[in-house]
Amino acid sequence: MEKSQFEQVRRRESTGQFEILEQFSVEQRSVIMERLKVLSVIPKIIGRDFDMPVELNAPKGGWHWDFKDNVVRVDPIDLLEKPVDYLRFVMAHEGGHRRISRTGFIPLEVWQQKGFSFLMNAIEDPRDNNFLADIYPRFREEAGAAYEADLANSAKMKAEAGDKLGYQPRFMQAGLEFIRLWYAWFKREPLLPDQSLPEEVQAVVKKSLLSAEDAWSRYPSRKEIESEQGEKTIEAFAKVAYEIILEEIWPEYQKLVEKDLEDQKTAEYLKGLEQEKQQAKKDEKKKSQSGEAKDGEPAESGAGEKPIPLDSLSPEQREKLRQEIDALSEEQKKELAEKAEKALGEFEQAINKELEGQLSENPEQKAEREEAEKVEKQMGDIEKRDKKADGEKDREDGKKPEEEKQEKEREKNKKRELDKLRSELEKITQGEQSVYEDNRREVQPIINSLTSELRNIFRKRRENKYEAGRKSGRHIDISTRIKEIAKGVTSFDSRAWMRKEAPQEKDYSFTLLVDLSGSMRGEKIAETFKAVIVLAEVLTQLGIKTEILGFNDRLHEYLPFGKKLSKETRDKMSSMLREVSSPRAAYNDDGWAVGEASKRLAKQEEIEKIMIALSDGRPEESSAHGGEEYELKSVIDEIVAKGKEKVIGLGIGSGTNHVSRYYPNSIANVSVEEMAKRLAELVAEVIEGNGKF
Repeated sequence: MEKSQFEQVRRRESTGQFEILEQFSVEQRSVIMERLKVLSVIPKIIGRDFDMPVELNAPKGGWHWDFKDNVVRVDPIDLLEKPVDYLRFVMAHEGGHRRISRTGFIPLEVWQQKGFSFLMNAIEDPRDNNFLADIYPRFREEAGAAYEADLANSAKMKAEAGDKLGYQPRFMQAGLEFIRLWYAWFKREPLLPDQSLPEEVQAVVKKSLLSAEDAWSRYPSRKEIESEQGEKTIEAFAKVAYEIILEEIWPEYQKLVEKDLEDQKTAEYLKGLEQEKQQAKKDEKKKSQSGEAKDGEPAESGAGEKPIPLDSLSPEQREKLRQEIDALSEEQKKELAEKAEKALGEFEQAINKELEGQLSENPEQKAEREEAEKVEKQMGDIEKRDKKADGEKDREDGKKPEEEKQEKEREKNKKRELDKLRSELEKITQGEQSVYEDNRREVQPIINSLTSELRNIFRKRRENKYEAGRKSGRHIDISTRIKEIAKGVTSFDSRAWMRKEAPQEKDYSFTLLVDLSGSMRGEKIAETFKAVIVLAEVLTQLGIKTEILGFNDRLHEYLPFGKKLSKETRDKMSSMLREVSSPRAAYNDDGWAVGEASKRLAKQEEIEKIMIALSDGRPEESSAHGGEEYELKSVIDEIVAKGKEKVIGLGIGSGTNHVSRYYPNSIANVSVEEMAKRLAELVAEVIEGNGKF
C-alpha cells in the first residue's frame, strides 16, 4: 500500500482502526487491507446483513461477532499469517453467529455461574459450524483447515492455564474435548474420548456426549430462517440448544468446576505461603542490614513468579495441605474461597476470548451495558435540565459579573442533590434486596424442585423426531438413499440425511395477581411473598413469559411481561410487604383488577395464557371501581367465555371457600404455611396439562 493510499485509509477509517494499522509495516498493511476487503463480504452474505461492518480487532484479540454494535471483528495477525481457507471459513463462521446465535434470553444468574459461559461457547461454536456446513456445503471442506488451526488455540489455552493457575482446569479440558469430538462427529469418525484426560473429565464427557450432539444439531434450515416467523424460529432453536446444555450437560459439567475450585483454593493457599516466605526473607535481609525490619513492603520476588504446579505435589503433600486449609478459621476459608472464585473467573474470561467466534456480548455484559446506559441517560437528563435553566436565566438577566460564582454554586447544589439521592436509593435498595434474598434462600429447595420438575416435563416433550431431505446429519434415511443410488445420485449430493425437527416453543404466558389489601397483613403476606418468589424465579429461569401484579384499590406492576428479573425488579417486589399497610389497602377491587390483568395477558402471543389470582377475602370495592361492570364473577365469566385464558383462584388461609363461587377453577383454604409449595404444585399441574385445570 502506497503512502497516499494509506492516508486515504487513515481518513476513511475510524481512529481506532487507524491506530491498529499503524502497528504494522507498509507491506503488512497492504496485505491486511486487501484480504479484509475481499473476505469481508462473506459474513455479510451469510449473516444476511449487508450493513454490518467488518472491522479490525486489536492484534491477537481474536475474532467475534459483537452483539452490542453488530460488527464482526477480525484479528489482523490472522489476516497476515493464516491460510485463505481458514480465513474464509472463520469469516463465514462469524456470519453464522449473526444469523443464528441468540443469548438474550439466558438469565444473568445462570450465565454468571463459574464455567457455564465456557461450556456454552464450546457447544455454540460447533452448532454454528453445523449450520454453515448444512446451508452452505462449500464450507464443509474448509472446516478442516479451520479446526486444525484451532488446535494451536487449544494448546495456547493449556499453556495459559499452566502459567496462571499451575494446573489444567477440568472444565476447560472437558469443553475443549467437546470441540474435538465435534470434529470427529463432523467427519463421521468414532467418538472416542481422549484417554490421556483425567478419568473424571472422561466420565463427564462420555455421559454428556449424546446431549452435546443433540445441542449442536439444533439449528434452523434456510427455509425456516427465511419464513415470516424466521426470527422467532431462530430464537426457538437457540433456546432449545441452551436448555439441553443447562438441563443435561451442565449438572455433570458443574461437578468438574467444583473440583477445580477446590484445586484453586489449594493454589491460592500455596501462593499465600510463598508470599509469606518471601516477605520473611526480605525482613530478615533488612534486619541484618539495618538492625530492624520494615513491615508492609512487598516481597522482592515471588509475586510475579509462576504458581507451583499442583501435579508436582505428592498425594501426601496434597492431603497435608487439605488438612491445613480445613483447620483455618471460617473467615480465612471464606477469603480463600473468594480468591479462588476470582482467579478461576478471570481465567475463564481469558480463555473465552481464545475461542474463535466467541459470543461477544453475553448476558452479564448486556446487563452491565444497559445499567451503564441507564445511568448515563439519567445524568444526561440532569445536565440538559441544568443547561436549560442556565439558558433561561441568561436570557432573562443577561451576562452578570458574578455568573461564574453562581455557576459554581449551582454545581455544588447539583452534586449535593445527586449524592443525597444516591444515598437514599442505596439505603432503600440494600434493605429491600436483603429482604428478598433472605426469603429466596428460605424457599430455594422449592425453587430447585419445581425447576427440575418442569425441565423434565419439557424434556419429555422434546421428542427425538427427525425430518428427512437434508444434505448432512448423523442419521440417514435408508430407503431414500437406496432410491438415490438407483438414480445415480452421489453421496456428496445426497439429501437422505435426517435432522431433528424444529423445536416446540414453551408457549405459555403466566400472570400472578396478588391481593394486597389490609387483611393480608402479617403471616399471610409474608408467606404469599415467598410463593411469589418461587414463581418468579422458576418461570423466568425457564424462559416462560411471566407478569407479577398486585392490587388493592389500584394495580401495582412488579414484573411486567418482557421485563427481566433483575435487582431492580426484585427490590420492587419486596415492597409488597409494605403495601398491605398503606392507605390504599383499605380496599380490594378484585373484579376490576382481574379485568385489567386479563387485558394485559390477552396481548401476549403465547397460546397458553394462565392467570393465577391469590386472595384471602371477598371483594371490597372502592368507589372508583364499584358497580356491576366490575362484579368479580361477571368479569371472570366473560374471560372464560372467550376461551383464550385460564383463570385460577387460590384462597389464602381457612374460610376461603367463597373462591369457588367466583372462579370455575379454584383451590380454597390453602394453608398459609403451604402457600409456596401449593403454588409450585399448581404451576406444575397446569404446565403438565393433566386436564385438572
